[in-house]
Amino acid sequence: MGWGRRWPEREPRPVAAGLSSEEMQSLLGRATDFVEASPVLREVVHRVQRARGRLYLWRAQDDLMARITPLSARSMLLETPRGSNSWVEHKRGPLKSVLKVVELDTDGSFHGLGWLAAAEPDASAPQVVLHRELGVPLGVLAEPRYWYSMHRSPVLAELGPSRDRALVRFVSHGLSHSFHGTCLYALRDGAWGCYTVKPSASASIASAEQWLDRRGWKDWA
Repeated sequence: MGWGRRWPEREPRPVAAGLSSEEMQSLLGRATDFVEASPVLREVVHRVQRARGRLYLWRAQDDLMARITPLSARSMLLETPRGSNSWVEHKRGPLKSVLKVVELDTDGSFHGLGWLAAAEPDASAPQVVLHRELGVPLGVLAEPRYWYSMHRSPVLAELGPSRDRALVRFVSHGLSHSFHGTCLYALRDGAWGCYTVKPSASASIASAEQWLDRRGWKDWA
């Protein structure tokens, strides 16, 4: 810009509508009921919190999934955190519609497991195969949170013959090449776990398991 010109002013962020305590409590109850009725959200949302005129969906005690700001009694703003003091807008609309966006998320903005909540789920989607055919719990499926948040798509690379192992790659495509990370879902001592694997050991289930065995099943940080 030339001298004497002003940069465009940043658009102010929407503020909470300042609903009454009774109205906010009603929104909290409706949001909590929606989460509890959802087969996906009841497993990946740790709690629904009412604070500072907004609703917050938490993955864990210190891991915020999303916040919902009432713009009026009937219009909500759905956002996810970006950095320490910034927000990404995803949807505006009635409470049920913004919660539905969270529930049906398949790109990793919230959890990435939305195929499992779809009215007609894609039977070939890796999350559907792992959960419905192998019995991997939703909480375990959601563990590669960083890869989901980077919008990497899970690809089922190999299934073990006894169906107690599954090698999954989380892939994103750049301009010149693709990026991926690999995890091994494994049923051990009666419980499923998700173990991230070093790239050099991720060619197959066998190589991943050998590498994890040497490390006492401590996954790749």
